[in-house]
Amino acid sequence: MKQRTLTRLILVGGLLGGLAACGPDDPGPIAGGPCSYETSVIEGTVTEVDEDGALFMGEEGEFWVPGSYLGKLPDVGDTLTLQRERITEGTCTPEIYSVMDAPGD
Repeated sequence: MKQRTLTRLILVGGLLGGLAACGPDDPGPIAGGPCSYETSVIEGTVTEVDEDGALFMGEEGEFWVPGSYLGKLPDVGDTLTLQRERITEGTCTPEIYSVMDAPGD
């Protein structure tokens, strides 16, 4: 009987210890990482806007920027300078945008 109790304590302790390692102080492995990006500065003119983001026309053609990268949504006709990071290695977010210059700045 004592052997079963000891075995249960070891199993429960190991399980709880494993769960504690996934707590808020330990975010665990980064999904898709590590990744490498190529950074460029692009300019685009807004051709469409909806609640999710904006469609731009730039030197390389059309590109979509989610609203989460834009902060305040621009108006159609606005021209923005953006920093674009395109993934070159790994499986993280394929493109990341940061507004460098926007109307009214």
